Amino acid sequence: MIGSRPLVTAVAAAVLAVTASGCGDSGDSGDYAVPGTVCDVPVDPDALSPLLPDGGKLTDSRTDKGRGSVSCRVSVDDSLVLYLAGDVTDPGTDAVSLEDRGLVRLGDPALVEGAGDTAAVADGGAKAMARCTAGGEPREFVGLVQLEGEDPVPTGTDERRDALAAFLKSWFPAAAEAQGCPA
Repeated sequence: MIGSRPLVTAVAAAVLAVTASGCGDSGDSGDYAVPGTVCDVPVDPDALSPLLPDGGKLTDSRTDKGRGSVSCRVSVDDSLVLYLAGDVTDPGTDAVSLEDRGLVRLGDPALVEGAGDTAAVADGGAKAMARCTAGGEPREFVGLVQLEGEDPVPTGTDERRDALAAFLKSWFPAAAEAQGCPA
């Protein structure tokens, strides 16, 4: 049995490596590292990670829709999982309300604090608005976070709403800044 010691050591090391890779919050979600930017906007990987499913590859795609409008699609293994949008609008736009059809469609919206002047979180997304100045003119920045796909994560509604609120608070000010309308 003297010759089996290296084998036991190798097996123990392999078990430890597999166990360690599944523990803790390493900023990974599956086989990909959770990024610190999404579509050129800085994000907190710890706030983004809970909204992403496991998978092999994360990609993002930014679309400039013109006139202060930008959208971002985040995919895992070529399946859309997160849609982000930022719009610079005229002042007085009632962009975030509990009667907003988009928010109602996302499920049971509720007002929350901590992101912009007004913010709401629903079962499948979140939206915020803040007054800002762009090009020397008073404007409003409106940001939308929407989960996509058939199996959004986290799977529990309360956990998902908490994760959406945390991500909105992290992403919203950076998105407004990136749009040239710091809140």
